[in-house]
Amino acid sequence: MKGDILVLAEHKNAALDNITWELIGKGRALADEWRTRLAVLVAGSELESLVAVLKSSGVDLVLPVEHSLLKSYHAETYTSAICRACMQATPALVLMGYTYLGMEIGPAVAVRLGGTMVSNCSELASDGERLVAVRSVFKGTLQTKVRLVGPRPHIVSIVKGVLPRKALAARDATVESQTIDIDAKTLRGRILEILTIDTGGIDITKAKILVSAGRGIGSPEKIQLLRDLAGALGRELACSRPVADMGWLPFAHQVGISASTVTPDVYIACGISGASQHVAAMRDSGRIIAINKDPNAPIFRVAHYGIVGDLLEVIPALIKQAKG
Repeated sequence: MKGDILVLAEHKNAALDNITWELIGKGRALADEWRTRLAVLVAGSELESLVAVLKSSGVDLVLPVEHSLLKSYHAETYTSAICRACMQATPALVLMGYTYLGMEIGPAVAVRLGGTMVSNCSELASDGERLVAVRSVFKGTLQTKVRLVGPRPHIVSIVKGVLPRKALAARDATVESQTIDIDAKTLRGRILEILTIDTGGIDITKAKILVSAGRGIGSPEKIQLLRDLAGALGRELACSRPVADMGWLPFAHQVGISASTVTPDVYIACGISGASQHVAAMRDSGRIIAINKDPNAPIFRVAHYGIVGDLLEVIPALIKQAKG
């Protein structure tokens, strides 16, 4: 494929989001295969520290897009800035996260650039001269392979947490600042307030071991038992969507295609039946241990180890072993 590969960086509080590192790893592999350059575009204000990090991150080119109106995220300003920068850089492929930012501006970027977009992907590979993306459909019940054959640039958004973060050899990347002009008077909307969910500092996507609660635990009182197991292991507590929907645990703990995708070293599924929407978001965990009293529960199809039994008997035994 002729043309550069461009990664759209995401950042907050002067730190790059994990999705940026995941995309850089995938972009580097594709760029090496195609013998082309890997560029990363970072939009915002006061970008010096981020540019310094990206300059030695294993990419070939860093494209800072700075403007005072980009200090805080605004869909209109970010879309305009990214499109103008892409028109100057003319990449063949743009990689972005299937995050709130990617969901909001991805389609707009694709339309303005006249490109082809595939969203919500879990994998991306080269098939000779073509790109093949893997994405979930029908609420995660099926995985489809999509070959991109439309006009370029090809724009692909990838789910956070499904790609490994790879340590890349440092390169002395070239920095080319992009000059853009944004007129505040042309903006059709303005940000009144940014509301955030208080997660209590919880980020289950970074956990090495997760103890996850499902509706099968029976009642919210049983959450404490699983919390004790997570505490004994020194790790985090997660849950399936029904548990979050019923208010047994906050949304920040939810694993699923509509919440967080996780890839811990060990995932302990407690009372989780194994709905496809949940499995799609944790199936790439290093070791999956399922505990369920139903021997036919679908979760056992993806589990590396399965325990058929009563949680009230199994969990205390695991806690005792963990503390012993």
